[in-house]
Amino acid sequence: MKKFFVVLSVIIVIVILVLFSKTRNKPIKTEEFVRTVSYEIVKKGEIKIYQDFYGKIEGYKQTEVFPDVPGRFLEYKVSEGDYVKKDQVIAELDRSIPGVSFEKAKVVSPIDGTVYELSLNKGDFVTNQTPVCMIVDDANKIAKVTVSSEILGKIKNGTLAFVEVDGQKFDGRVVRVSKYPNNYTNLGSVDVLFSGKGNLINKGCTIKILLDSKENVPIVPFESVKNEQEKEYVFVMKDGTANRMDVKTGLKNESFVEIISGLNEGDTVITTGSDMVKNGQKVKVR
Repeated sequence: MKKFFVVLSVIIVIVILVLFSKTRNKPIKTEEFVRTVSYEIVKKGEIKIYQDFYGKIEGYKQTEVFPDVPGRFLEYKVSEGDYVKKDQVIAELDRSIPGVSFEKAKVVSPIDGTVYELSLNKGDFVTNQTPVCMIVDDANKIAKVTVSSEILGKIKNGTLAFVEVDGQKFDGRVVRVSKYPNNYTNLGSVDVLFSGKGNLINKGCTIKILLDSKENVPIVPFESVKNEQEKEYVFVMKDGTANRMDVKTGLKNESFVEIISGLNEGDTVITTGSDMVKNGQKVKVR
């Protein structure tokens, strides 16, 4: 009887091992994960490259006003921000000396414009080299900026620009570019002409200047282009699969990238979700 149970136990162990072996070798069916993505169609369009600079605003036409004769400053006849006409009296000086009286000397504006920089006080002694004020013809204004020589070569007269100051944004154009940068600083200056109302003279501003642009070139969203070991690539969606495509790019801004080679117009490029997909992975549109 004991021998019978031993044999039965051996048989049971063998059966269990056989069943375990079959279960282990049986292929396990797994469901492939499908990534949800968004896409854009490769199309031709325009791409522009701007760069921001910090500058200062001046009048397009402005001049310092000097008295014709020396004397003691008496008073201004205008206030800062007033608009004056040519030959309008701006200030008066006392030319008197001990024992001799003279008629008050009048300081007049040489041009039509707005009055700025009234810095003299009553009793100040002025000469014909002392500026009494600044007169600015500020119907048009100049935003002046200093840039490096590398950037200077990319900016041309007539180039589109935008000036932002005090929460306002004005359209402008480059009207002057330094021909040669400073030998010591390697910097040059750029003038942007714009029209804008308000007391903006001598204020700091942000100047956005167009450095380069192309029209009718293949472009894709910036987020779709990836970089790996100095190689750029995108994922193209075809038949529900993400396929890696190496590309050569050109101009880039914060929104778009120019595609020189590697893609064709009409290709479906993965945008949102492109950071998470792998080559050959199944994808679906969100």
